[in-house]
Amino acid sequence: MFENSIILKILSKVGMWFSTQFENSMLINQFLTPKDKEENVEKSIFYKLFYGIIGVFRKIFAFLKLDKLFDGSIYRFSFLWCMIAVVFAPVIPTMAVLLIAVVGFGSLFLDLICSKDRKLKYTSLNKYIYFYAFAYIYATLTSVTVKGSLLGGMLTALFVLFFIVLINSVETRKQLHYMMFFMIGMGVLVSLYGFYQFMFPDKFTSVWHDKDMFTDISFRVYSTLENPNVLGEYFLLIIPFGVAYMFNGNTLLKKLFFAGCTGVMMLCLILTYSRGCYLGLLFSAVVFLVLYDNRFIWLGIVGILLLPFVLPETIINRFMSIGNMSDSSTSYRVYIWLGTIAMLKDYWLCGVGPGIDAFNMVYPAYAFNSISAPHSHNLFLQIICDTGIVGFILFVAVIYQYYKLSLSALKNENDKKFRVYNIAGISAVTGFMVQSMSDYTFYNYRVTFLFWVVLGIGVLFAKFADIREA
Repeated sequence: MFENSIILKILSKVGMWFSTQFENSMLINQFLTPKDKEENVEKSIFYKLFYGIIGVFRKIFAFLKLDKLFDGSIYRFSFLWCMIAVVFAPVIPTMAVLLIAVVGFGSLFLDLICSKDRKLKYTSLNKYIYFYAFAYIYATLTSVTVKGSLLGGMLTALFVLFFIVLINSVETRKQLHYMMFFMIGMGVLVSLYGFYQFMFPDKFTSVWHDKDMFTDISFRVYSTLENPNVLGEYFLLIIPFGVAYMFNGNTLLKKLFFAGCTGVMMLCLILTYSRGCYLGLLFSAVVFLVLYDNRFIWLGIVGILLLPFVLPETIINRFMSIGNMSDSSTSYRVYIWLGTIAMLKDYWLCGVGPGIDAFNMVYPAYAFNSISAPHSHNLFLQIICDTGIVGFILFVAVIYQYYKLSLSALKNENDKKFRVYNIAGISAVTGFMVQSMSDYTFYNYRVTFLFWVVLGIGVLFAKFADIREA
């Protein structure tokens, strides 16, 4: 009855008309038209210099017959090292992730040298990724405390560049599916440990909310990621892919399996009681459903109206407290933002350098209400603090190119399954960016690493039709 109703037909026609006008507008068409071409990159001096160096190594390896020695070696199989780093990142120490990632770098470099015709894959993001990583290296070397910035700056630069390693290591669709399966599976294991914390809170630390204002919240889970907000940010990156695989399951059993995985992760995210992550998940869901079928926009409006009647009171109270200055968490953030903005009036051009030490060497002189903080609690402000306005512009350029590439691919792709994977990549980044407005989402380096991984996965799904099957 609802599907055949006159009201739904009118709403659908109005929505389709607006959608068509939007897609056909000059601004959107210009945005979705790729201008950056691989041929232009091949003419650059950096391209020629890089492959000149690779050529020298190839000759040395050929002369010493090292290319034959490493033929078929596990050390040339960069996908294996990438998958180990990506899958285990949420549960192993940051330095272990770094070590495995470095092996992945070395493995890709070795394969480039040993394979005469091997070249790095081109994407419109690549040059911005290189410049952004260089911005962090430069900011580290010019920091107000080079020693204090060295570890954080180098970690950030290497994890940013891992994007290049990932997109060049995944060579088949089967490999990409394997990686996603194990990433989602690890998300479930992380969730189960979070449930264990929730059931036995006395064994764990809990200091992440205003206990006077939220007396009904006894514990906020953080699982293996040391902080509830960080755990929520991790799930924002993984959940959309769980939904995509649920939609694309070709059997009922697969659909139920991924639905169960996604449900487990969503429940654990809810138990973080992270308001920013709630908003991020909501935006992610809206983007996913609207891009999947623009008729879902009406379902989304109805769903939002019904949320107060189905959500537990604890979660509703948490949501409604957003912007409430009587909540110590909210006022704490606002005061930090004010202090950071005051600091950036003097340091906007070059920043103060990456890391907590650099931030805390300068920030206290500008602190509002004498509020101390390890960072600015806003990703975009923090990037300016770390690298100055140039680093911020480069980061925005990376995200802009990502959306441009993904949405352009979405517009030109007719295969429904390919579209869903692409939509998941767009939704994951969108939810993460929303959370980044109220928190420094790169504070935990493992989440930083996974963000650049997801960006790479999103690019691979945008180019899914060009990847060979197996």
